Amino acid sequence: MLFPCRIDKPMSSPRAQIAGWILALVAWIATPLPARAAISSSQLAQVALAPRVNTQLPLQVRMTDLSDRSAKLQDWLRGVATVWILADYSCETLCGPAISIVSNALADTGLNAGNDFRLIVVGFDPRDTSAQALAMKTAQLSPRGGLADHSVFLRTEAADVSTLTEAFGVQAVYDREHDQFAHPAAAFVVTRDGRISRALSALSVDAASLRLALVEAGQGHVGRWTDQVHLLCYGFDPASGTYTLAARRLLIATSSISVIVLALLIGLLLRRERATR
Repeated sequence: MLFPCRIDKPMSSPRAQIAGWILALVAWIATPLPARAAISSSQLAQVALAPRVNTQLPLQVRMTDLSDRSAKLQDWLRGVATVWILADYSCETLCGPAISIVSNALADTGLNAGNDFRLIVVGFDPRDTSAQALAMKTAQLSPRGGLADHSVFLRTEAADVSTLTEAFGVQAVYDREHDQFAHPAAAFVVTRDGRISRALSALSVDAASLRLALVEAGQGHVGRWTDQVHLLCYGFDPASGTYTLAARRLLIATSSISVIVLALLIGLLLRRERATR
């Protein structure tokens, strides 16, 4: 209810005027608000992430890029490890920051975009347009490290979206009030042949964990030998979605290095003894 800012009738007494305003205020408060189809707590509880490590992605699913070029999922892999983000291109809260954080972390890994990895973003909502996808890419994707040239923002049909979310272990709920999807914020690292390797937190991922995940998914084609040593010392924590120093792994790694050094030392001593003889 709107209160008038001008009254053309003769003014009544102050007491009657105050009483009239009070009655109007009470009537305004008592007026029922229009019904809204907001997400209930029970629906929100359905939003979940259950990563299915080593699951093969549906390679035959067709997806379309910003230029409306359609290709099968396996064609978008390009033979390198990939980082996947499921996003709502019309989202104004969660998806943008997730893409920004992950892309900046990728730029800080020290790995080469295109040769070592690619970033793939897929839209939750099949109604989203290529213009909306381009707007999100332009606004949120880090311009560093040549990411723009080796990142694709894809769209697909509703049935294929369901197939993808099931493969990734993502359960999302559609919010009719805001015309958006409530979903977990995750970054999935996928192997060169399209199998899910790791699921990381998209909002708290760091460059070190992302590098180790890509080295692991690269199966010997990504990173240096020092990264393989780090993988011996660091274990993946599914609860936090990051790699943490594991005491047991560190002990095994140091023991292995000690054995190797000792074996080399013994071999050197035997070689000197033979030379002396």
